[in-house]
Amino acid sequence: FFKQKTAYEIGVRLVGSEMCIRDRYMGMQYFFTGKLVVRPTHAKLTRDTEFFGKMDPYVKVQLGERIFRTRIHQEAGKTPSWTDAFQFARKNEVVLHVQVCDEDLITDDLVGTGKLSIAEYCTPEEERKKVTVPIYYKGKPAGELFMEIEFEPDKLGPGGKPKPVALPIYQSATIK
Repeated sequence: FFKQKTAYEIGVRLVGSEMCIRDRYMGMQYFFTGKLVVRPTHAKLTRDTEFFGKMDPYVKVQLGERIFRTRIHQEAGKTPSWTDAFQFARKNEVVLHVQVCDEDLITDDLVGTGKLSIAEYCTPEEERKKVTVPIYYKGKPAGELFMEIEFEPDKLGPGGKPKPVALPIYQSATIK
């Protein structure tokens, strides 16, 4: 029977280990590399993990392999706020992952998670943008996280102007 080959079986110079010889080229995606600054400012949470007392929330922010964590807002309950700012070197990542957690003595509780597609915020215009990320716990709404995002593109083009990087887009073939 015919065995479908992956890119690594054909040659490592192809893009992605799961790319198949039947994948269809869809075009190029252009994006900017540069410095991405993320500031979680506050949250409005609907999920409470404490039976007695108030939650002590903090946020974890992840882009690629890099993870940052805010300070804990003691006794903030469902309306915490933070002043932390995190700087990422954006290469080709397209999704920013966030987690809101509640610090406890033994094990911290997960309030919820969210993700943000960052392509529309990583543009040559260097301005601070306010974003709202819906937070979910086990598929149900758990609140909203409010952040500010600032992006400074790398100056790779002629005259020190930002130059987009191209990445091919493939659609996986459906085999029946």
